[in-house]
Amino acid sequence: MKRVLRAAGIALTAAALCLATATSAGAAAGAIILNGQAIQDPSGCYNSPGWPTVVDNQTDQTVTVFGNDDCTGPVNGTVGPGEMGSFDFGASVSVP
Repeated sequence: MKRVLRAAGIALTAAALCLATATSAGAAAGAIILNGQAIQDPSGCYNSPGWPTVVDNQTDQTVTVFGNDDCTGPVNGTVGPGEMGSFDFGASVSVP
């Protein structure tokens, strides 16, 4: 019985350590500047407030530019971390 309790204690401790050290998933660290508007720690889809769509990616993730609102339609390009891009036909951007 002592072995079972000890094994359970070790498993619970390991699980607690994993949860305590987990980082927030799904949000990019930094900001994107979308047509002059800063979005801090972005995650998800953002519609562009105008054309052309200008993206200054100051995050650690790649930003994907879509041709339609709500991150639908054709992919017009990507903007890597630390890069900037301008897209004549960009309507929305997605950040993982």
